[in-house]
Amino acid sequence: MVYGADTYDVVLSDSGPTFYATKNVGIWPFTQTFKMQGKVISYSTSWYSGSGHSQISFPFVGLYSLDYAYVRLSNSAGFYRSWTYHQGSFTCNFYYPYLSDADGGPSSKLTMKWHYEFVGDLGSY
Repeated sequence: MVYGADTYDVVLSDSGPTFYATKNVGIWPFTQTFKMQGKVISYSTSWYSGSGHSQISFPFVGLYSLDYAYVRLSNSAGFYRSWTYHQGSFTCNFYYPYLSDADGGPSSKLTMKWHYEFVGDLGSY
């Protein structure tokens, strides 16, 4: 939990070739869901999408605003690509220059991180 922290990170990660992860953030009933999904396809156009939020709030703690979202795709052959976003939700198509895990290629991993900065207590917003 955050309890007075200046920053807060939400991180999702999964192994390929098909990626999927979700995480609920907050305290019920004030939760927000983050979702990651994607797929690497052998020597072809692959994709990912992230569904996050521009702001998250924690009752009795305060409001956090998105600073950036970061995506990293890597595989066990040493290949990696990364992307940075300044919105909570995003989608990307990209070329994957390897066999996918399902076709005997190197094992792949997709990680998404949403980084938030503390804005202030909820009473001022």
